[in-house]
Amino acid sequence: MAHAVSSARGAETVTVVCRLPSGLVLDLYDPEDLRRRAGSVAPVMAPPVPRASVRLEGARRDARFHARDNRLLGLAGRTQVDAAFWAAWVEQNPGYLPLKNGLVFAQARAADAEARLAECASQRTGLEGLDPSTLPGVTPAHADLG
Repeated sequence: MAHAVSSARGAETVTVVCRLPSGLVLDLYDPEDLRRRAGSVAPVMAPPVPRASVRLEGARRDARFHARDNRLLGLAGRTQVDAAFWAAWVEQNPGYLPLKNGLVFAQARAADAEARLAECASQRTGLEGLDPSTLPGVTPAHADLG
């Protein structure tokens, strides 16, 4: 991410693309706090408190999404995220499957994010809704009204 863009506030940002339907909340935790909790003799029952969070827009926020059709293939949400936050989050979550499988990714430039999304647009995420017209034994209710 050497070419992150500068926002109006001067912070470097990246365009994060999220192909999950409803988006995702990225939480960044203090690594020292996590180490302390993991090494504690007594179990720590309270969940860790994130030091920063970012809510990613999901595929349903894509301008091309129509709720009536619920077609998600090739769609994704786009969110501008602070580049330092993204780098730290990726470092903290290297094994996260949506990240590893390309359902969530970042590019320094919005145009590069769009190009990468176009490359993977035909790859199913496994989260697309079922097409009722292809289900055996299922006919749309309006088809009976002839």
